Amino acid sequence: MPQVLIPIGILLMGMLFSCENNSDEVQRITHFENAPDEYTENLDMFHNDSGYTKVNLYASVSETFHEPKHITKFKKFLRVDFYNNLGDKVSTLTALRGILDHDEDIVEVSDSVRLINYEKEQTLETEYLIWNKKDSTIRTDRNVLISSPKEVLIGKGLVTKQDFSFFEIIEPTGNMNVNKEK
Repeated sequence: MPQVLIPIGILLMGMLFSCENNSDEVQRITHFENAPDEYTENLDMFHNDSGYTKVNLYASVSETFHEPKHITKFKKFLRVDFYNNLGDKVSTLTALRGILDHDEDIVEVSDSVRLINYEKEQTLETEYLIWNKKDSTIRTDRNVLISSPKEVLIGKGLVTKQDFSFFEIIEPTGNMNVNKEK
């Protein structure tokens, strides 16, 4: 029996000392230069305050990078629902792409951008805008089209609150309906 144990012992010792992890080789095989630090499909994130939802962000694909800058890229589809103090949904922002800059606390969205105010039944359409989460403003320097049951407004550049309750078109063009108060 001792004659059998010695070869098995030598074999086990050889296996133990022959296994080596070369950290450079592991890093080379598993590290991808442009790969995100986090990847999520069907991200559904809520921001609540005092028991009420304030913002609900949904993205089909989310990729977060921590270096060189802390950003999250949203791909394929992005929807942000904004709520009032009572928890009622008041507006929705949609786009096909977006980037959240975590340090600046801004979200840039692009490609088929729409902002809808449900109470006023108005829709903003543009190709690019910036949502500043710190002061709840939304702005763009691009062409905008705002439609409602009463009118269609066209211009370039816009500033509004995230609930889209009021807005200012920086360079309006076209005809506008103006109602005079009596």
